[in-house]
Amino acid sequence: MPQNPSGKIPLQQLIGVIGWILTVSAAAVGAVLILYDINSGHSSLYTGVVTYMLIPVFLGCGLLMVVIAWVGRLRGRRKQQEGDEPSYLLDLNNPQHVNRIKALGIFTVLFACLSAVGGYRSYHFTESTEFCGLTCHQVMEPEFVTYQSSPHAKVACVECHIGSGADWYVKSKMSGLRQVYAYLTDSYELPIETPIHNLRPARETCQECHWPEKFSGNLEKTIKHYTSEEDNHPYAVRLTLKVGGGSGEYASGIHWHVSSGYKIEYISPDNKRLEIPWVKMTSPDGKETVFTSEDFDPDILNSTHEIRTMDCIDCHNRPSHIFKDPMRLVNEAMANGKIDGGIPEIKYNVMELLNEFYATTQEAHERIETTLNETYAEVEPATLEEKVTQAIDSVKEIYSSTFFPERHVDWTTHPDFSGHFRWDGCYRCHDGEHKSETGVAITNDCNNCHLISGQAEGFKEVANMGYELQDFYHPLDMGELDEGDKCTDCHGAPEPTDYMELAASNN
Repeated sequence: MPQNPSGKIPLQQLIGVIGWILTVSAAAVGAVLILYDINSGHSSLYTGVVTYMLIPVFLGCGLLMVVIAWVGRLRGRRKQQEGDEPSYLLDLNNPQHVNRIKALGIFTVLFACLSAVGGYRSYHFTESTEFCGLTCHQVMEPEFVTYQSSPHAKVACVECHIGSGADWYVKSKMSGLRQVYAYLTDSYELPIETPIHNLRPARETCQECHWPEKFSGNLEKTIKHYTSEEDNHPYAVRLTLKVGGGSGEYASGIHWHVSSGYKIEYISPDNKRLEIPWVKMTSPDGKETVFTSEDFDPDILNSTHEIRTMDCIDCHNRPSHIFKDPMRLVNEAMANGKIDGGIPEIKYNVMELLNEFYATTQEAHERIETTLNETYAEVEPATLEEKVTQAIDSVKEIYSSTFFPERHVDWTTHPDFSGHFRWDGCYRCHDGEHKSETGVAITNDCNNCHLISGQAEGFKEVANMGYELQDFYHPLDMGELDEGDKCTDCHGAPEPTDYMELAASNN
C-alpha cells in the first residue's frame, strides 16, 4: 500500500470521502423518511419537502463528488503508470476488485429502489394541493384559503392548472422553476396578477368535468339579503336561471355562448378584462357580426391586444379562488344564524367595519371585537352578550376569508364576473350599447338569462309563494327603475385597494 510520508490528504480523496459521507447519509435518512412518510399517510407537508426535495439534492451532490474524485484518481494513476506495464482498471482475478464490484452492485440496487420510490413520491408530492398552497404559503395563502371554501375544494390544483398530458406538465414545471426563483429571491410582486394569461384553455381542463353540451333546462336559485336598517329585515328573490346548454341548433340559455356552433371573440384593452369594447360573433355558416361599444377605439385592432375566444373562464373567472364580496358573506352568515338578525343594526355596523382599511389581520380582528363590544355594551347586555360574541367570531372569520392585507389582496383586487351585482360581469357585453353596423345591439334584457319567479320580505314567504313571472322591485322604496339601470350603478365594487398607498398614508 503506497505511503504518504507528508501526512497530507490529496484533494480528490478528500472530495471522495465527503461525497461518500453525503451519499450514504442522504440515502439512509431518505429511506427512513420515506418509510415514515408512508406509514404516517403523508400527513406532514414539511416531511414531504425534506424527503422529496431536500434529500435528493444532498444525494445528488454526494454522488457528483464521488464521481469527481473517482475521475481525478484515475487520471492520477494513469500519470504514475506511464511507461510501466499495462494496468487494468478491472481485474476479476483480483479479490479486492471482485469485492468492490459486489459492494457496488448491492449499493446500486438499493439506490435504484430508493430512487424509484422517492421519484414516484416526489412526482405526487409536487402535484399535491398542500405543496401548491402551503410550501410557498407567504405568497399563496390567499389563494389556498379561498380555494378551501370553494366548490372545487376537493379538486386538486393540478387538475385545473395543468390537466392531462406530458406537454403541459413540462410547461408547468418550467414555470414553477421561475416561480421558485422569484420566491427565493423575493422578486415577486403582490398581489399576484390575475387573470393568468398563459392558463391552459378551459376546453382542456374545465370541460373534462363540465361540458356544456350535457346541460339543459333551468335551475332555481334563491338570493337572500338583509337590509341595513335597524331591524335588519330579510328580503329574498327567487330566480329561474336559464342555464341551457345542448349543442348545435338545440343550444340555448346562458351556456349558448360556448356550446352552440357559434364562435364568440372579443378584445379587452385592460389586463383584468373589465372592459370589452369589441365583440365578434361568427355563425355556423361563417357569417361574422361585429359589435362595438360607444367608446370603441379602432386602434386596438392594430395593437398587440389579444383577440380571445370566449370560454368558461370569461364568465366563471373565479371558479376556485373565490374572494367573496363581504356583503354576500354577511348575508349568508345572517341567513345561517351565525350572525343573529335580532341584534339591532348589526348588518349596518358590521359592514361599516368591513369597509374600513386595516394594515394587518390582527389589527382588523382587534378593531372588530372592540367596536362591536362597545357598540352593544349598553343594549340589553344580558340577552345580547352571547349573540354579540358569536357575531364577533363570525365577522372575524368573514374578514380572514376575503381580506389578506399582509399579501395586499382582498375581494376588490379580484373581480368576479359570474353575475352583475358588484362587478359588471355580464354588463361588459350585455349593456345594450354594443351595436353592429346595422344598429342591432347585444341584448340587455335581464329575462334573457333569468326570470324572477318570486320575491318577498322573508325567506319562508318566498319558499311558499307560487311561481309567477314578476318584475324586479327594490326592497327599499326607490320608485320605478329605469330600463338602463344596472345593479353596479349603486352596488358596484370600489376601486381595488392600494395597500402600499394606504399603509404609507396611515403612517
